[in-house]
Parts: sequence; structure tokens; C-alpha cells
Amino acid sequence: MKRKLFCMLLALVMLIGIFPVHASAEDNSLQAESFGEFIDGEQVIRDMVEKNGMYAHPRIIMSEEKFAKLKSHIGDDSVTAVLLDKLRSEAEWTLEQPVCQYEIPDGIRLLETSKRIQRRVAALALAYNIFGDEKYAQRAYAELDAACNFQDWNPRHFLDTAEMSTAFAIGYDWLYHWMNGEQRAFIRQNMIGKGFTQVMEDFEDKPRTRTYKWYQDYPGDNWKLVCTGSMSMAALAFGDEADAEEIASAVLGYAYKEAYSFVRRAYSAKDGTYSEGLGYWDYATYYLGLQSSALKSAAGTDYGLADFEGLRKSVDFIRYMSSNTSKSFSFGDDGDSRDTGWAVLLWLGEYFQDYGISAIRMKKIANDSFNYLDLLWIDEDSTPVSAADSPTDWGEVGASNASFRNTWDESGIVAALHAGTNNYKYHGHYDLGSFYLEANGARFFTDLGNENYELQDRQYSYRIRAEGHNTLVINPSQELDQQEGAECLITEFSGGNEAFAVTDLTAAYEQSGAKSAVRGLKMIKDKECVVIQDEITLNMSGDIYWFAHTKGQIELADDGRSAVVTVGSEKLWVGIISDEGKFTVMNAELLPTSRPVANQKDNSEYRKLAVHLINIKDTTISVACIPLKQGETQPAWIPAVTAISEWASRTGKGDVNADGVFNIADAVLLQKWLLNVPYTNPANWKAADFNDDNRLDARDMSLMKHALMKERHT
Repeated sequence: MKRKLFCMLLALVMLIGIFPVHASAEDNSLQAESFGEFIDGEQVIRDMVEKNGMYAHPRIIMSEEKFAKLKSHIGDDSVTAVLLDKLRSEAEWTLEQPVCQYEIPDGIRLLETSKRIQRRVAALALAYNIFGDEKYAQRAYAELDAACNFQDWNPRHFLDTAEMSTAFAIGYDWLYHWMNGEQRAFIRQNMIGKGFTQVMEDFEDKPRTRTYKWYQDYPGDNWKLVCTGSMSMAALAFGDEADAEEIASAVLGYAYKEAYSFVRRAYSAKDGTYSEGLGYWDYATYYLGLQSSALKSAAGTDYGLADFEGLRKSVDFIRYMSSNTSKSFSFGDDGDSRDTGWAVLLWLGEYFQDYGISAIRMKKIANDSFNYLDLLWIDEDSTPVSAADSPTDWGEVGASNASFRNTWDESGIVAALHAGTNNYKYHGHYDLGSFYLEANGARFFTDLGNENYELQDRQYSYRIRAEGHNTLVINPSQELDQQEGAECLITEFSGGNEAFAVTDLTAAYEQSGAKSAVRGLKMIKDKECVVIQDEITLNMSGDIYWFAHTKGQIELADDGRSAVVTVGSEKLWVGIISDEGKFTVMNAELLPTSRPVANQKDNSEYRKLAVHLINIKDTTISVACIPLKQGETQPAWIPAVTAISEWASRTGKGDVNADGVFNIADAVLLQKWLLNVPYTNPANWKAADFNDDNRLDARDMSLMKHALMKERHT
């Protein structure tokens, strides 16, 4: 039967090869001159002058009309008025601070100084235009003047130059009419020499010293959007000046094409996942927002720069990979439980005309510290008071993440599963399979966050290794405990009352001796229960660790088969419902088998629940997590263990898309999957690679994929 099934699959694949299938985002490479409506930087300058006239300011995101609209809210009962009060306080506070100095405290970065100058210039220039007090303009110019007298803007670490150029774009444009001709010329001279000339060295790959050649790197990271966005803003601010027009036009051309291409490879067209994690999503996306907004305000269009479905879907990535309290389920180089109600959501809501997106940020403004970006993008007339609730389950087969909740209320239970690809170069950790859990606003299982970038042997540090995450470690050693470059995507997904996602982690652990390693996360909503289940087979008997990190207090039961985790006044019962193993409590520190790494961040506020199985070859580890009600010491109901293959109720043989029928949709999914595995000779197949359930499902696909990878040949 299994051999027959394989022959049927092979014939099916040959037949469906004629069906059109959309290429993946990575395969869908851009044509050489396909950049939306964009032609070149010279055309952008012409469009800008045609729209506004020569030397017309302000035109970078803000305009006289937008300033007037903001002024109309002074003193009224609105969210905008709250922002304006915060702006005035920020401006007044800045007046009392010393002007920024050239400081590179770590010997590498001027970055904090550049960011500080940007924030100060923006707040003060906004305050001048809205409140009309000249002292704000004078103080903003003092910051720009000081930066003009810096020896450079540290182009060696080009991010510093990019952030500084944003300050100069904003200051020149919003204070243009306040400055005299001599001051404007001084600002332009420094922007050209310290900013535009430096970025052109990067664009043209001239000999220079850089810590990271961001423009030449492919596929690249968040620097792509920060550097292109900042330089585009500056080029638009200075581009109609005779001494800046030529170089500004060139900068616009290079920057636009790089940003356009990066957007289409950085934001997954599948589910919107941004691979560097949520924090770097914010950094990259708000600079994309600045670039897009500046182009639209100055030239009348962003030429299709941000018009990409993967970017639109990334809003769901942020919302669903956050808890109901808008705290991140962090992965990679992100901070633990970051607030994700970011200002850039206002821009995204406006850009996609979906003001429910904007409402996510609107709810946060009153309780957040001042952010000048809010005033750039707020449109209170269009934004509802609160966002409508979205579906509670998020994920799909082939995606990188999934999350579930029983309600969007803070009282709900929320859990997420992280899959994807291990890519250390681009802010990745070895964290495939990590899970996160929050209930009643209390974070029970979380990530530890980022490690110092300059740490020696950082790649082997606790926060980077798998052992520092809520996942598995198999046969630990001094080597990496997950495979660099391993891709482990969601192989099964289903919503509803018993919602679940499954990822096959075998590729991550093959080097550690795993024959098969599958993790599933299931939420049983009416019971407020989350199950994390691992089904593992090793090539030979070995050691397996299961870890879950918390800042809470852990109390183990006498038999070690359950524990209660307490966070504040909230309690979570955690129990092993499979046959083998007991819980222990461990410190968040490297195992004795791991490579020692000195000067790591302090992890003493974290502990971890651990299961350690010794001399095991084939096992299931199933752990149930249930919030306890007031007065409970254990839950009234505990689930039974069922195999992951039984989680889905499928009635159609060969059904892959869970609709109960084996149809063209299944065929297309199978074809997409097979296109992503290496070629092998069918004669190399072994019938034992099927999972003996007499149907073709995601588990078969996973087993076949790994068999193909093992038996591929050139």
C-alpha cells in the first residue's frame, strides 16, 4: 500500500506540473527595471518641483495644512491634544539640556547621539511650527549647528550617519523659513559633505572603511530601510537647491530601488513575518514609513514603494505575535516582552486605508512616552476609538509562526509557536520551536531577549543557543544545539476550539542525532488549556532536554510530574501528561556540556522548568498548561495524550488542506512542497518512510522531505 501511495504521488506530481503555481516570495525575483512607477531620481525632483514649486517648504511629511490641523486641536478633548501637551513638555525639557556632543562610548557607534539629535530637532521644530515660539527654533538649530561642527557623522558605522541625516532633513525642511540664507547654506554644505557624499561611496562601492557594507549585502537587514529612508528624506529636503540637486537625484535613485527590492524580500508574502523579529520590524518599518510619507508629501506619490501585500500582512504578524496586552512574543535579537503598539501603525493604517490598524496605536498613546512620529501620522478624524476584534487564530501551512487565543480580552489565554529559519547573521537565534504563553495579562513563559553584539563567542552564548529558549536540546555538546540554516516551517494548522499548529524540527536537530522531531502546540479553548507536545525519535539512545523559561516563581509537586508557576497574583498549572519524565527547576545558564562564554548578560531573574530524559531513543513529551482559578491548587480537568497525527480530523484520503476532500488545492500544496526539496532518484525511496496511516497528509510530507534531503545526489 505504501509503495502504491508513493507511485500515485509521483504520477500526481508529474501531472500537476502543468498547473500554474505562484512562485514563492524568494523565487519571485524582480525584473531588472521593475520598480513600481519609479523612473529615476531626476524625475522625482521634477515631480516635487511641479507639485510644490521651487524652494517650497515644509514638504517632508508635514505641510502648512497639516500644521494648521494640528493647531486646531490645541486644548480640545482629543488624543491629538494629548500629544500636543506631550510635545510642549518635551520641547520645554529639551531647552534645559546641554547641546549634544560627539560621543562614541563603545568605540564603534555615534548612534545614540545621532538618534538623540534627531528626536530633539523633530520635537523642537514641530513645537515651533505649532506653538509659534521662536525659542524652539533657536534650540533646534543649535543642535544642527553642533552636528555640523562634528568631525564627521561616523560613516564607518553608517547607521549613525543615516540617523543624523534624518535630523538634517527634518530641520532643514521644517525650519527653512526661520533660518536665514547663511544658515541654510551651512546646513546644506554639511549634509552634502557628511551625508550625501558618504552614502554615494556606499552606493558606488568606492574604497572606504565600514563596519558593515550594508548596501552590498544581500539579502540584507533593517539597515536597508533605515539608510535608504533617511537619505531619501534628506534628498527630498535639499533636492531643489542648485548645489545639492545632482547628488540628491542620484541618492534618490539608488535608495528607492534598494528599498523597493528589500520590501519585497523582507516581509513574507506568505504571512507577513519579518525574519529579524518584532523589534527590528518596527525599526525598519518606521523608516519605510518615513520614506514613503516623504515621497507622497513632496512628489505626490511613493511610486508603489510600500504597495506590497507582505507589508500589509506584517500588521497581522505584529498583532498576533503579541499578547492581548500588546507585549511581544519575542524571537531572535529582540527584547523580552516589548510593547508593540508602535507609532508606525498609524502610517500603515493610513497607507492601506485600514484605520483599525491605526486604532491599535491610538489606544497606547495616552500611556506612552512622547514619540514625534505620532504627530506625523495621526488622523483622528479617520481613526476609530478602538480596533474591531480579529479572528483569534493565526497561521497557515508553510508559514513561520502561529498563535492562538480564546479571546482578545486581557483576561484571555494566549499562546504562540515560533518556527522559520535559523539565520544567525540576520539577528536570528537558535530558537526554532520556541513557545510563549500568557494568561490574564501575566507572561508565564517567555524569551530572554538579545545578547551584547560585541560579546566574544556570542553565537555560543546562553541567550542565543536553543537551551536559552523554550524549545528542545538533544544530545547537548559544545557545538551549536540547533543547525544553522535549518528551515522548519508550520506543517499543519487548524483553528477553532481545539486549535493547533505543528512544526517538524528534524532539520534543526539532525546534527544532534534526531531521526525525527515534531513539535505541536494545541489550545483547547473551552478548557483554557495549552498543550505542548514533542514526538521524538533518535538514531540511537541519547539525552533530551525540554525547557520553558519564566520570571515567575516555580513550585514543584512532590512527584515532580507537575508544577505551579506564579506571576504576580496569577497561577498556571503545568503538568506532564505523557508517560516519561519529571520536572526540575534550573537556572538560566549554560549546561556543563556547553562551550563557556564569558561576560554574558545577567539571566538571574529567569528560571526554567526542565524535563531531562536520559538514554532514550523514542519518546513523546506532552505538557499541559492550565491557568488556575482563585483557590485552586490543580485544575478540575486534565487532557489525555493523543498523537499529533490524530489532532486533525481528516476524512479524505490524501487530504492536505484539511477540507475533507483530496482535490486540486491539495495537489497545488503538494507541488509547492516538492518544488522546495532537492532532486532524488525515485529508485532510492524506501517504503518505510511513510507513516502507516494510509493517507497522504502533512506528516507524510514531512517524512518524505527529510528522506529526500538525506538521499539527494548531484
